[in-house]
Amino acid sequence: MRDPFNIIVAGVGGQGNLLCGRVLAQAAVLSSLRPVVGDTFGASRRGGSVLTHLRIGKTDWAPLIPKGEVDIILGLEPLEALRAASKFAGDRTIAIVSQTKIPPVASNNEISKYPALERIIESLNKLCKQVIVLDAEKSLTKIGSMKMLNSYILGAMGTMTQIPLSLNVIRESLESLFGANSANMIAFDEGVKAVQ
Repeated sequence: MRDPFNIIVAGVGGQGNLLCGRVLAQAAVLSSLRPVVGDTFGASRRGGSVLTHLRIGKTDWAPLIPKGEVDIILGLEPLEALRAASKFAGDRTIAIVSQTKIPPVASNNEISKYPALERIIESLNKLCKQVIVLDAEKSLTKIGSMKMLNSYILGAMGTMTQIPLSLNVIRESLESLFGANSANMIAFDEGVKAVQ
């Protein structure tokens, strides 16, 4: 395992970045590793840019990931994933990205235009070693809410062999927060299926 193993969760306020960081930090502790979490907020209101930095290793590290050193980007929103990749991606970065767009307020007012998803993915492919784009909307609509996107993305990430956390330990950490029969666990399993 690379020490530290660096994960960034990129999204907007209200999407559950902080919950993702909490679940993965707890999974690291369950795996006898030391997590360090740092959150940065682009805006103090719902809908603003949010990055959660998670560094997992055997010793303590500074909370923010240096440029070019991220191993996994979990993109809860495509444009936010691209913003994170432009600052932190390197030659080993894998991006797992939901294709569901949440345009910022400026785009809604047509002050600036939200780029086409194809352009965002094309740019991510130039910045990252691998990009996995997920259509979570169909699965989560069946479950009943897009609010479980973070659990869905955690399930998708849990299938990656490059990470120092097993699928089962991430599941255990999420289950300890929501219970075995919650919609979040169904969303987690849907995320696993989406990548497998």
